[in-house]
Amino acid sequence: MCGRFSLTQRLDVLERIFKAKARARSEQKARYNIAPTQPVLAICQDDPGSIVELDWGITIYPHDEPPRTLVNAKAETLQQRPAYSQAFTGRRCLVLADGFFEWESRAGRRYPHYYRLRSGEPFAFAGVYDQEGEGRHCVIVTTDANAIVAPVHDRMPVILENAGEWLSETDSDKLQAMLRPLPSSELESCTVNPIVNTPEIDAPECIEPYEPKEMKLF
Repeated sequence: MCGRFSLTQRLDVLERIFKAKARARSEQKARYNIAPTQPVLAICQDDPGSIVELDWGITIYPHDEPPRTLVNAKAETLQQRPAYSQAFTGRRCLVLADGFFEWESRAGRRYPHYYRLRSGEPFAFAGVYDQEGEGRHCVIVTTDANAIVAPVHDRMPVILENAGEWLSETDSDKLQAMLRPLPSSELESCTVNPIVNTPEIDAPECIEPYEPKEMKLF
């Protein structure tokens, strides 16, 4: 799954890499701990030349059940689930990021791990979006974990190897084929400070290497 991620790059860097202009020209604040329901920067299928803000999480209304907010969608069922099937066809998006977190459980404690490209470059998660009221809301697509993530979690977000094709491709089989794990050789990881467990904390310390005292015994 993907429950937290970061985007620390300057806006002009994102514009250059993704060949899109930010709709709002205000300076992009570095984000070290982006959590569900918060705004994210994205590029939508119907306006691939613009970087816009979406809210992370799509609300669904199951029959005879309370509404639920979903933040992830499984690649394997993206085309079949009613909540996402139309979005897969015409409301795909790129969710911009430069790292993500997963948690390892060990001896009753949870240790956050941070993953980023070895190159240090920003990247795009595969996403789909929907309209809720006056705003757009998105989910991040997940797939099976690669070899570097698998010891910690069995799922990981889809990091697109060719982001532009996720927006421009029309063949559903080719789109589905993009929803695969990024090669593990392209990622690096480290244990980071458990302060990232608190969504209200958004500071550089969230992504800095950290060795818990209890792990120093091993």
